Parts: sequence; C-alpha cells; structure tokens
Amino acid sequence: MEAGELAQTPAFKKVLSRIAGEHGVEIAEVLIDNGEATDEEIANETDIRLNLVRKILYDLYDNRVVSYKRSRDDETGWYVYHWRIEPDRALELLGENERTLLRKLQKRLDHEKNTMFFNCENDHSRVEFDEAVATDFKCPQCGKRLESFDNSGIINALERRIEALKRDFAGS
Repeated sequence: MEAGELAQTPAFKKVLSRIAGEHGVEIAEVLIDNGEATDEEIANETDIRLNLVRKILYDLYDNRVVSYKRSRDDETGWYVYHWRIEPDRALELLGENERTLLRKLQKRLDHEKNTMFFNCENDHSRVEFDEAVATDFKCPQCGKRLESFDNSGIINALERRIEALKRDFAGS
C-alpha cells in the first residue's frame, strides 16, 4: 500500500490521533503529500504554531512513526531537520495497541466469568465473594445487605467487544 493510500485509512488516522492528538493527522498529511518537510514548512502549511509542530513531531518520532535526516544550513550554520512519515510503523504500532487491548479485555472477561460479585441495594461498588464473606455480606460503604450481582450484561459487552476486535484483526 502506498503512503498516500495508507494515510486515508481510518486505522492510520486513529493511531496518529492517539499519539499526537488532533493535529497529528494534519502534520502526517503534509509529510505524505510532500514526501519530506521541515518543521517550519509544516507550520506554514498547517497554520499550527511552530512549537506545537515540533512537540508533535517529537511525539511521533518517539513512537517511530516519523523519521528525520539532519543537515547543516550553510548560511546560518544551524541544523535543519527534514521529517518524513513511516506509515508501516504507524500501522504496526496500532496492531500492537489493539493486541494489548485484546489481552486486557480477555483477562477481564475471564475474571468476570470466574468471580461471584455482590452489591447492595444502593448500587455501591461491587465486591467479590471473599470481601463479601469478610464483611458478613454487609456493604462496606453503607452497611446494607449484599445481594448477588448479575454481571451477565458486562460479560456480554466484553464478548461483543472482543469479537469486534478479532474481526478487525482478520480484516487487516
């Protein structure tokens, strides 16, 4: 997939937004359109303050979504940084984040399925069986009697989210 095509995918925009906020996508589009650009060129083209452009570029660089080459300006003696996007790395990072999320959701689902929960009529925080026994089945917050909590809605929601993530992986 070409960099220009990749930049239009929702997954690419999603990872840029996670890393660099709302302006991350704008900056990436400039880099894709131009192939390479300096921070000043990006700031001029996007009307984003130069300091913010630099901060976003550094955030993207920390995540290896952009790279740069440095050259010295012969007139001023200052270093000039020419930035370019690394779209494959951005998608790789998104995949890593989604795999981590999938593992966490699966762990939470397992916990929900294998744990008995209780709560009081005032809907204070749920407590696990061990804590309910320790408090003689009285709410630690208000002292009311703890009743069994039906967490089937939570389990169903987690299962749907996990399946949606797995479908996304299959489509990638």
